[in-house]
Amino acid sequence: MAQLFLPRVIGHRGAAAHAPENTLAGFACAARLGVRWIELDVQLTSDGVPVVFHDDRLERTTDGRGVLVETSLADLRRLDAGGWFADRFAGERVPTLAEALSLLVAQGQGLCLEVKADEARGGETARAALDGLRRHWPADGPPLVLSSFAKSALEALAEDGCAWPRGWLVERLPDDWRDEVRRLGCGSLHVDQASLDAAAVGTVKAQGVVLLAYTVNDRSRAEQLWGWGTDALFSDCPEQLLGPSDH
Repeated sequence: MAQLFLPRVIGHRGAAAHAPENTLAGFACAARLGVRWIELDVQLTSDGVPVVFHDDRLERTTDGRGVLVETSLADLRRLDAGGWFADRFAGERVPTLAEALSLLVAQGQGLCLEVKADEARGGETARAALDGLRRHWPADGPPLVLSSFAKSALEALAEDGCAWPRGWLVERLPDDWRDEVRRLGCGSLHVDQASLDAAAVGTVKAQGVVLLAYTVNDRSRAEQLWGWGTDALFSDCPEQLLGPSDH
């Protein structure tokens, strides 16, 4: 598995404080802010197409109703995924994974791709995402890491010979995290920043595991996490955490 080299700040769902999350407009906004990596979420439509979307349901970030995985791509494409955020984003669509990857490659941005699925759908979703990456992310493209809360997704990536680095998403460190990171073939842990303290960070770093924390929108908290040894932070307002050397 490839080694993981991270920036200190990763744009959460693009730049979620400035543009509608998980949209092409959001990813372009992150690039304009000087964000070198972004994070996005991938789910499958009812007809098996990987799209970039976070929630289980459509209501919060589109003008549609219902469950994402029960919605076809054709129906999803009719929805407005930007007007809820601001009028100037009205008409923004939910992007397919292929569209998002093409834009990020063109912008030269690194990627943290979260496979957003429960355990039952994790394997199927992970394989679809990996197929999309193999089709649309060139071998000499920007760096990337795949992550998921679903162990089934991470297991499927390992079984399918994924050569990109993988990370396990958790809300807090479970007692068996060392064994599970090793079993899942992950090089990183992605942990809710609210559950981290100096001792937890030190424990992870002592094992040689890369540590990412989500979601950090306060500069003083960012400095504290970096001071403890956290490698990278996800942020809705990444420009507020970026220093001159981070651009």
